[in-house]
Amino acid sequence: MILKFMDYFNYEKLIVKGFYINYEAGFIRRGLFGSILLFLAKNISINPFKFQIIFEVILIAFLMYLIIKDFYKYKIQPYILFGSFMLLNIIAYKMFFTLDVFMFIFFILQMNLINKINTFNIKIITINLTSIFMILIHEAYFIFTFFPILYLLNVNSLSAQNIKKLFLLFPSFIVFLLVGICFNGFGVDINVIINSWGEFGTMHLKEIGELYWVFNSSDEVIMWKIPIFKSHPIYLLGFLLNTILIFFCMLIYLNKNFQSKSNNIFTFLMCQYIAIILISLIAVDYVRWFWLSNIITIFTLIYVKTNNGFLKIVNLKLTNKLYSVNKFILLFIGLPLGASWSPTQFIYTMPIKHFFDFGKRFLLLF
Repeated sequence: MILKFMDYFNYEKLIVKGFYINYEAGFIRRGLFGSILLFLAKNISINPFKFQIIFEVILIAFLMYLIIKDFYKYKIQPYILFGSFMLLNIIAYKMFFTLDVFMFIFFILQMNLINKINTFNIKIITINLTSIFMILIHEAYFIFTFFPILYLLNVNSLSAQNIKKLFLLFPSFIVFLLVGICFNGFGVDINVIINSWGEFGTMHLKEIGELYWVFNSSDEVIMWKIPIFKSHPIYLLGFLLNTILIFFCMLIYLNKNFQSKSNNIFTFLMCQYIAIILISLIAVDYVRWFWLSNIITIFTLIYVKTNNGFLKIVNLKLTNKLYSVNKFILLFIGLPLGASWSPTQFIYTMPIKHFFDFGKRFLLLF
């Protein structure tokens, strides 16, 4: 895994095409970061490509710092990071997206800011403004942080007061719908965006040109219309069962590591996995949705106040033996990587496979 990690971060991989979408062809989803970057490049004479790479390296370093610091500080078992649905395995299979790291780190900052604000009205305004800012960078931010924000707001029932809190988040929801439905852009927009970066050099324009997926949506991103699922409907069931397996693995892990918040974990995690399934119906980057939702879930439980509640439905009590077995079961749980699921893919993405890969590399030395 370490060898694969080192191989992954070469110079070309550090050019994240999603950071270069801008508003030069008109208002479009995910264009805010690129517009800010373009503004800085034009007005303070920075090289946008070098700036983005430095920014990305800082994000990755800060991500590692947060994980090491908080897992050590709160005595959280790190074995979950080796799951197929978590960070290390995703890096190993080159399905890592730095834009997701940006969303995650921004959410950490947002949580800390929310926890420091005592005035409720200011807290709601801050949540909406910060969420809208990030939705304009990537609309998936709203999907994976909506329930964590409800948890931070102590929405522990469907009382009139808590329903009012839901309505107060309406501005963020409206922006999310508008961006996701009305401002998808067109195929011709990519040429305008590429040309807007041409004055800063042409060496990375090819990578930016791969943004066609953002501008050319088709039925092949709709789960039930994806060719492999259309020809093998049983694989849809496999995807669902795979998701349930990962869910229970996470549930066992979270109950062990966050016992003081165990009353809320089942419902909270269930909501996060409903979010994964909903976005997977219309977006094929399955591996991204699993790791992003899971890492946000873990850190929400780290930072949320112990006396906060979240729509309690059931309170599960799990045996210590189940906790012990879970870390071994984890090694044999695969993951749908994207736009497909199959038994072969499930086996291929098992973390245990890394042990076999290492064994082969070791034997080849002799």
